[in-house]
Amino acid sequence: MVGRPRSLIVRRRDIESDPRPQGGSFSSVRWVPFTVPDAVGGALGVFCVDTTDPVMGLTYDDGPHPDHTPRILDVLAAHDARATFFVLARQARSHPDLMRRIAREGHEVALHGDDHRSILTMSTHDAVAMIRACAREVEGLSGAPVTLYRPPYGAHTPRQALAIRRLGLEVVLWSGDGLDWLDDEEDAIAERALTSTFRGGILLMHDDRGDPETIAADEVAPAFDRGRVTELILTGLAARGLTATSVSALLANRVPVRSLAKDRAMQTRTGARP
Repeated sequence: MVGRPRSLIVRRRDIESDPRPQGGSFSSVRWVPFTVPDAVGGALGVFCVDTTDPVMGLTYDDGPHPDHTPRILDVLAAHDARATFFVLARQARSHPDLMRRIAREGHEVALHGDDHRSILTMSTHDAVAMIRACAREVEGLSGAPVTLYRPPYGAHTPRQALAIRRLGLEVVLWSGDGLDWLDDEEDAIAERALTSTFRGGILLMHDDRGDPETIAADEVAPAFDRGRVTELILTGLAARGLTATSVSALLANRVPVRSLAKDRAMQTRTGARP
């Protein structure tokens, strides 16, 4: 994080607008009328970066999964694309071979927690202790450094974010997603993902569902081909002139765009992101 440009603070509505924003336009809609040093901005998560470069961050949460993750990795390799995998430590310790493969193939290993509990249910002390222990464990399993953390449901307090930052971890959220936590047609999921993508954006996808116990009786658990969705997304990005990369590569020498946490997901199941 040394030498990173100061951050832009914007309203969430200016990130999640319909249509999505143009990359490089956030300085014109910033909520705080000046760039903010990381010591202050670190209380808010990074949603995207402000750039006109034809690049975006591709991320996967809740894995690794023994079936889905290898298929996604195969597709990424075929397209020479890179991604960031925000893993759950419980999954990582069950599949250490996949952790090593993710790192070996040039992707970024990041942390999503131990299980999928929201850190809003924990004190700052307990959340930080859990995150510290899990980051060390994931580093040991993958052989790669962990520098990013994504809280489950995108929910955190400013105090928690600042404490997590003191661990050397950046809190990273997302600016677009494919709404892939319930079953749907692969084409529909990929189209939602592509519609929500812009230059400098961070796209949320999943290689597993980390909280299947929350699926309602009238909902259907994901059963689609996650590899096929990745194929459609990468093909669509290429047609739009965009390249998929890891979050750390996206952040390098670019201005982070920060906003309020996605804690609304904890208040209602509507729009919640696993």
